[in-house]
Amino acid sequence: MVVIHDLSTLSPEQVLVRIGNGEEIEEIDLTIVPARGTLLLTQATQKHGGWNNIPDEEMIPAIAAICQQSNPAITADWLETKLTRPQLAGLTQIVIAQAFRPWGNQKKDDKEQDAGEKNR
Repeated sequence: MVVIHDLSTLSPEQVLVRIGNGEEIEEIDLTIVPARGTLLLTQATQKHGGWNNIPDEEMIPAIAAICQQSNPAITADWLETKLTRPQLAGLTQIVIAQAFRPWGNQKKDDKEQDAGEKNR
């Protein structure tokens, strides 16, 4: 018997973020955070004992690398010069939430059903 797990069908709700000030507003699609970005954040989190402890010189380039996947205009320098500190903190929170969001879109009932089916 062949079991096929089609991961291409996982499509979370779209998450768009607008950042910037005045005339320089950029939009970023954070619906999907690339694995590379998640791995960078995971490594930095482990290295520094929590994502709150990651120094700006590591966090900002990691956030920029994730944002560049959907908007190449976003660089670490752009984030540092175009955003206020609260905006950068808010963007960081959204990126981290998206990067470490639970896998799949299953409801509790679906998980219980799947577990029951596996035991057959």
